[in-house]
Amino acid sequence: MRMINLQIFSGPIVYAEKTTHCLVKWCLSTPHTALIGMAWCDSTYRFNRYDLVFAPFTGVNNHKSCVTFGAAFLWNEKQESYIWLFKTFLKAMCGVAPKLIITDEDQSMRIGIEHVFPNTIHRLCMWHILMKLTEKVGATLKNSPDFHEQFMSCVWGSETPNEFESKWCSIINDFGLDDNTWLQEKYELRRSWIPAYFTDFHLGGILRTTSRSESENAFFRHFTNRNLALIEFWVRFETALEEQRQKELQEDNVSLHTLPILKTCWSIESHGREVYTHEVFAEFQSQVLAARDYCHVKTITQIGELRTISISSNSGKVRQVSFNTSTKETHYSCRMFESLGIICRHIIVVLKNEGCNEIPSQYVLHRWTKMAARHLAYDANGHELQGSSTCLPPVIKKLYAETCSNFSLALHVAKHSEEKMRYLHKAIGDAYTQLGQEGTVSEQSKVQEFESFVGTSFPTVINIHPPDVAKTKGSGKRLKRGSEQTVTQKKKRAKEHHKNK
Repeated sequence: MRMINLQIFSGPIVYAEKTTHCLVKWCLSTPHTALIGMAWCDSTYRFNRYDLVFAPFTGVNNHKSCVTFGAAFLWNEKQESYIWLFKTFLKAMCGVAPKLIITDEDQSMRIGIEHVFPNTIHRLCMWHILMKLTEKVGATLKNSPDFHEQFMSCVWGSETPNEFESKWCSIINDFGLDDNTWLQEKYELRRSWIPAYFTDFHLGGILRTTSRSESENAFFRHFTNRNLALIEFWVRFETALEEQRQKELQEDNVSLHTLPILKTCWSIESHGREVYTHEVFAEFQSQVLAARDYCHVKTITQIGELRTISISSNSGKVRQVSFNTSTKETHYSCRMFESLGIICRHIIVVLKNEGCNEIPSQYVLHRWTKMAARHLAYDANGHELQGSSTCLPPVIKKLYAETCSNFSLALHVAKHSEEKMRYLHKAIGDAYTQLGQEGTVSEQSKVQEFESFVGTSFPTVINIHPPDVAKTKGSGKRLKRGSEQTVTQKKKRAKEHHKNK
C-alpha cells in the first residue's frame, strides 16, 4: 500500500493533464484553506480494466471527514512517476507546497518528495509500521498482551526522546529482542515516526490515523469496479466527489445551526461549543470532563508574571504548567495542543482557576472551527483562488464566492439574536424580490455547460484509443498480511477436511 498524508493549504481548482506517465484530475469545489490534509496513493487497488494505479489525494476537513483533493492514474510506481505526480499536484495547488507529508517507507516516493518538496517535513506512517509488528516479533510475542501494552505505551505514551529511548531499551532487553533486525531498523528511523521527536509541529492527530486509507478505498469501491473504462470511471469518480461534498455541506449545516449538549457548567466548555465543529468539540469536551473529574492542583508558585502550577491526574504523573498571567500563554509537558490542535485537561484546569471563561485565541486553531471553510483561499503568490466547480465567468465566480462567505458569516453572527435574524431575513427577502423583478438570464445548454467545464469545444470527430494494461506492483486485490494469510489457509484446510469426510 502506498499512502501519502499531507498537511496542505489548498484552493478550489479543477485541473486535468495527460502526459506519458498517465492522467491526473484535481477537483476542489470549496476552499479548504489551512485545513489538515491527508492523501493516499494506494498501489494495491485497481479500479479500472487497464490495471492503472489509482492514486487519490484525500484530505481531512474541519469535521475530520475525508475530502478528496484530486486523483491520478499512474503507469507504474517508479520514482519518475512520483516526481511527475507531485509536480502536477504542486501545479494544481498553484505552487503551494504541503507543510507536512506522511508516507510509508517506499523509496521511490521518498525520492519524489525530496525532489519536488525539499522544504516539506516528511514523516513515516505509524499505522503501516505497527501493522507489521505482530509478524516481525515472532510467534511467542505475537499474542502477548504484556508485550503489546508495553510497546504501545513506549510508542504513544513517551513525551520526550529520552523517555522513549529508555522504554525502548527496556522492552528490547526484557523480551530478548536484541537480534531482531526489523526492530533495529525502526529504531534507527525513530526520528521519522515516533511522536516524541516532533512535538513542536501541529499534526492534528493524523499520526494516530488507523484506517482512513482502507476506508477511502472502500468509499471509492462503492462507486467503481475493476471492469470500468476510463470514461466510465471518470463519471463515477465525479459522482463519488459529489457525495463527499454533499456530506460536508450537511456537516456544515449541523455545526452552524445546532448545539451539542453541555456536560458541565464551565464557561470554557460553552465557548468551545460555539467555536468548534461538533466532531472537534466532542474531543475538547472529553478533555473538559477529564479536567473536572481527574485533575487536581497540587502546588502554585509565582515569579513575576509567570505562575507555575503542579497538577496531578489519574495517570499518576504530576504535570508542570507554566502560565503567563499577562499574555495567557502556557508551557506544559504533555504538548497535546501541538499534536492534536486542542488544549489538554491540564491547561483547562489552569484557565478555569485563573477565571478565564473562553479559550485564549492563540489556542483556537482556525482549521477546527465552524467557519474554517468560509474564507477565501490564496495561491503561493497571494492571489485569490476562485471556485471552478461552476461554469461561470471569473467576475461572477468572485462575487459568488464572496457572497456565499458573507452570507455564512452574517448568519453565524445573527443566529443568537431575534432582532438581528429578523433584519437579515428581511434584507434577504427584499433582495430576492428585487432580483425576481429584474428577470432571469437564459441557462446554458448541457453541451455548452460541459464545454465550459473542460475549457474547449467538443470535436466533431472523436478518436480515443484505450491505454495498454499496465504492469505495476500489487494486483487487483488487496495484498493480505501474514496474519490474514494464516486465517485463509486454516479455512481452506478446514474446507478440504470437511470434503474428505
